[in-house]
Amino acid sequence: MISIQQILFYAVIGAATIILLSSSIDIGVAIVGKALSSPTMTIDFDVDFDQHDDATTETETVDTDPILPITARKLALARGETVVSDVLPKLLQMSSETRKINESELPYSCGAVLFYHIPGTGGKAIRDWLKKLVEAHEEIATFFSSEGLDYAGFASGVDAQIQSIGSNNWKFIYAHDNSIVLGDDSHRLNQWRDVVASQKCRFLLTTTFQDPMDHSVSHTKKEFAKCNCEMEIFKSFVQKLVEFKPWRGQLDYLLYNTDESRIEHSSMDQKGKVKKGLRLLKNQFDVVVIDDHNKYADTILKVTGWPSPAEIPQKVLSDSRDLVFTKEMVSSWGKMSSKNGDADFIDAVNHVFFNSLGYLMEQ
Repeated sequence: MISIQQILFYAVIGAATIILLSSSIDIGVAIVGKALSSPTMTIDFDVDFDQHDDATTETETVDTDPILPITARKLALARGETVVSDVLPKLLQMSSETRKINESELPYSCGAVLFYHIPGTGGKAIRDWLKKLVEAHEEIATFFSSEGLDYAGFASGVDAQIQSIGSNNWKFIYAHDNSIVLGDDSHRLNQWRDVVASQKCRFLLTTTFQDPMDHSVSHTKKEFAKCNCEMEIFKSFVQKLVEFKPWRGQLDYLLYNTDESRIEHSSMDQKGKVKKGLRLLKNQFDVVVIDDHNKYADTILKVTGWPSPAEIPQKVLSDSRDLVFTKEMVSSWGKMSSKNGDADFIDAVNHVFFNSLGYLMEQ
């Protein structure tokens, strides 16, 4: 037989269960009611973004260029939006608006090729190859370099080079440190293009980029060589760089060259800089490659109609001395590329110039 104590025990358990179920229902009803009465309620995804990201402090950043994928995703989530499907079509639209070389017109009879060398992209190998190309055709080609010059000296030198090219001649111009601030000197590029075109020749602005991780490896090797210190000391140095002052990346060098003051005093945010860099490439550059020196060389050979004097040596990312690429260092590189804008910028360049996600539009 069931005792009175057992009956009382079961009664207490049953009462507690009823109270629990009742409370759960009340809580659920309250949540649903609050959600229905507050249509703007959103879930906090802990998105790290700038509250003033839409504010533009320089008029040149106000345009219809696309918001970049990563930035758009962050902003959409922060605003409670879920649709960023317009990003890819806009990037592909930019792709259709880039400068193109019409291969049916090749080779051109004469022209000027300006190679803008961004540090850490293997540009010295291209410079040396261009020199050999000129040496092999020294009767009709010349080579002019920014090395040893300042900004004014380089500009006046280019002016002199392109004044009288000749009906079958080519001018090869190498621009590196202290050569030209492309972000502010687009008018000069237009002037040079017009001068060359007036002689019925072609002006080609060219450059090469590198994957952000490979670029960070190149830069790290250079910094380690300059440090002349033990690995642990250098690792601490790199981590402090990431935290306090990201090194000048490919985007900053494209826009500002070696002019650190323009980088430090620029009022543009990272999104503005990336968009400005994309506009510059779209409007001014005739040849853009990423991690592909052979493609660069093939394009120049098609443009001139000349045979290659030699192969361009490929960039080798080998370790040097006691440098060990640790997990912490690789993580630091990723943070650095995000801070200096290279991660978003190179990603966008891949979309615009190489249609890296174009296949998604076909599905």
